[in-house]
Amino acid sequence: MSNVLITGARAPVAVDLARSFAAAGHTVHLADSVTGWAARLSRSVTATHLLPPPRGDFAGFAAALRTLVERLDPVAIVPTCEEVFYVAAAGLGDRVLAPPLAALRTLHSKICFADHARSLGLAAPETWRIERRSDLDALSTAPEDLVLKPDFSRFATHTLIRPRPAQLAAIDPTPARPWAAQRFIAGEELCLWSFARTGRLVASVVYRPRWRHGQAAAYAFEAVECSGALAIARTIAEAGHLTGHLSFDLILTPDGTAVPIECNPRAVSGLHLFDARPELARAMLGDSAASPVEGLRYLGPAMALLGVPTAIASARVADLAKDVRRGRDAVGRAGDRWPAIGAVIDAGRFAVQALATRRSPAGETTADIEWNGEPIA
Repeated sequence: MSNVLITGARAPVAVDLARSFAAAGHTVHLADSVTGWAARLSRSVTATHLLPPPRGDFAGFAAALRTLVERLDPVAIVPTCEEVFYVAAAGLGDRVLAPPLAALRTLHSKICFADHARSLGLAAPETWRIERRSDLDALSTAPEDLVLKPDFSRFATHTLIRPRPAQLAAIDPTPARPWAAQRFIAGEELCLWSFARTGRLVASVVYRPRWRHGQAAAYAFEAVECSGALAIARTIAEAGHLTGHLSFDLILTPDGTAVPIECNPRAVSGLHLFDARPELARAMLGDSAASPVEGLRYLGPAMALLGVPTAIASARVADLAKDVRRGRDAVGRAGDRWPAIGAVIDAGRFAVQALATRRSPAGETTADIEWNGEPIA
């Protein structure tokens, strides 16, 4: 059996990837700069490895990762979270299933991605670079027709949709930390996860977030049909001859047009809609293609910890109960239940750390791996 190394062990998607590669006959190792208990408790994971935090110690991270790769000699290195930028910069060759750093930067930047998408003929919204207050004041588009967000950001924690004057007054763009001002597009929000091999999509799914924490990532989701969205992923992958995760947030307008509003070159929740089957691992290695399952999947611990309070507050308890009955937990899957306990431990650790650092719990989950466009050295 050949080794596979998956980085970003803290993420539930990393556990599902491990299950898929193990089911396909590989020995699976996971690595991260924090201990991921969901990963450690999975029957599909042979071992987990601790690395230095790449954001604070890239040299140490790169050296430790290279040593691990030399020892394991994996057939593939599969990043899952924002550590992808640092893995791509570590000089590990074509075993890394991710685009080169320059392409990753274009996809990760809210401003550059919109420009790139429009250059390919896609219906991305008009987007302006805001480096100072005067840039914002000079826009002819009214604030109620805008969405504002930092150029490099995640989880929509700073996103302002059709902002009020007080919200506008609070932002502080600079040339080093610009914001993206994007024309507001009305419609239904959809998401897309896909994986490409040398420009060809080998796995893809469009999905609707059913339950989510505020504007952040969904913890319950179901596959939907949207050929226009798939065409966007296909165009981006082909244009860059890309290999790796390609994830998109999109708006489906009332006339049926799929509009990409941002791209995340990493794994997202839609990956769970492949049910950790071996076909997914084989597709990611370029041997075949994989298709998603039908129906609803959810992150069981999040449904309990976040879904129940949300359902009570919004008078949707019956909806939550119905979704739990008709869906399946993607964290504590049959035959591999212990990662659900591990996920609770992981969430608790990040919550405690967030109290100490005064970050949001979501922000704490990426504090040591996120990348905001600065030089990596």
